[in-house]
Amino acid sequence: MGKIVRKPTKLLTLEEAKAAIAFDQPKLHASQNGNQIYIEGSFLILEKDVVAAPGGPIAEFDIRIELPDLYPRREPKVFEVGGRVPREAARHINPDGDCCVTVWENWLVTVNDHSIGNFLSGPLNEYFLGQLWFEKTGQWPFGERAHGSSGLEEAYADALGIPNRRRSLLYHLRLLSQDWPKGHWPCPCGSGRPMRNCHREETMNIHQRVPPIVARQMLRRLSPDRKEMASSGF
Repeated sequence: MGKIVRKPTKLLTLEEAKAAIAFDQPKLHASQNGNQIYIEGSFLILEKDVVAAPGGPIAEFDIRIELPDLYPRREPKVFEVGGRVPREAARHINPDGDCCVTVWENWLVTVNDHSIGNFLSGPLNEYFLGQLWFEKTGQWPFGERAHGSSGLEEAYADALGIPNRRRSLLYHLRLLSQDWPKGHWPCPCGSGRPMRNCHREETMNIHQRVPPIVARQMLRRLSPDRKEMASSGF
C-alpha cells in the first residue's frame, strides 16, 4: 500500500449553499461576505419517527449559520437567534453561544455525504427536533452524550470502533495522525508487539476511515498535554 495522496482543497461556493436550501428550506437565504458564507432565516423542522405528525414541517427555529469556505474540513457555526433556546450547556449550547449540533469529527467519519444539504437534513434537523421535543416533554428523544471531554472521548471511540478508554484512544489517534502509521510502533491492542506483526490490518482499516487531518483535529480537541501524549503508547 502506497502513501495517501492529498487531494486539493475545494472551496465552498455561495451557489452550492443556495442550492442546498432551495427545495427543503424555502425560508432560509444565503449570502456571502468575504470568505464567510451565511445562511439565515427560519429553519423548518421536518418530522421524524419520534414525533407523531403528518408529513411536512412541524416547527421552525430562527437561525444563523456561519459556513467557512473550507467546509466540511472546518465545522460550521450555528446560532439560534430567536431567543427560544436557553444559552446553557444543559440545552446543548456552547460557551460562545453557538449550538452544539454534533461532534463534527464523528459525523465526518461515520457518514459518506458531507454536503451542506445532508448536514441540514441530518444533524441540524435532529438537533432542533431534539430541542422541540425537550420543550414539550423535558426529555431528549435521542438520548445525549456527556458534556466536555467525556462526550468527545465517547464520540471518538465510537467513530474509531474501539473501547472508550482514554489512554488507548489517544494512542490510536497518534497512530492515525500519521500519513502512514509506522509498522514498528507498538500495536494499539496493548500486546507489546510491533503493529506489523499484530493488528496492522485492523489499524490500517481504521486509517482508511479516519483521515490523518481528522485524527489530528480529534487530538487537538481532546487537548492532552505533551506528557500525556508521550505516555499514551504501550
